[in-house]
Amino acid sequence: TYNYPHLYALIHDIRRFAVYSLPAIEKAPLQVYSSALIFAPAKSIVREQFTGSIPGWIKNLPRLSEEWNAALATLEGHSDSVGAVAFSPDGKQLASASHDRAVRLWDGQSGKALKTLEGHSDWVRAVAFSPDGKQLASASRDRTVRLWDSDSGARREVVEAELFIDELLFSADGSHLITNRGTILYFCLW
Repeated sequence: TYNYPHLYALIHDIRRFAVYSLPAIEKAPLQVYSSALIFAPAKSIVREQFTGSIPGWIKNLPRLSEEWNAALATLEGHSDSVGAVAFSPDGKQLASASHDRAVRLWDGQSGKALKTLEGHSDWVRAVAFSPDGKQLASASRDRTVRLWDSDSGARREVVEAELFIDELLFSADGSHLITNRGTILYFCLW
């Protein structure tokens, strides 16, 4: 096998640049040099490679960190704080539960918003994917647990709970949910 550490570093930096800059690139792709490049870390390989392409009319460049930080992306869309997140088993989707009463589905690679699942009347406190990734469960302070189709976003079932549920997970075979209250909720699975 061959070892190309510089090529791997370049590819890694390009990916970080693309994910970090995705919102700006999607809104103004022809302005990537003036809208995305100037916000890359000072020692980014992409920024160093294309510094000469930054328009001359931009006189005061922002002061940024030297290196990429640990955050790969910031997902924006909820109007209130997020209390729980869960990745699908294959890592292709991310679900976020928010105090804005919504569950959002995101692309696990790009961070792009896919769907907003609405129906809860109070804070959404927990989310969990089924083992096959085809279903998503959400629990809310409205004392309901909702089961959703993770591809279409369609609501499959609503179960009333006696107490607030703050944590939940699917059983290994996906036939039921276990909550922090010890309650086992059975669903008619499709």
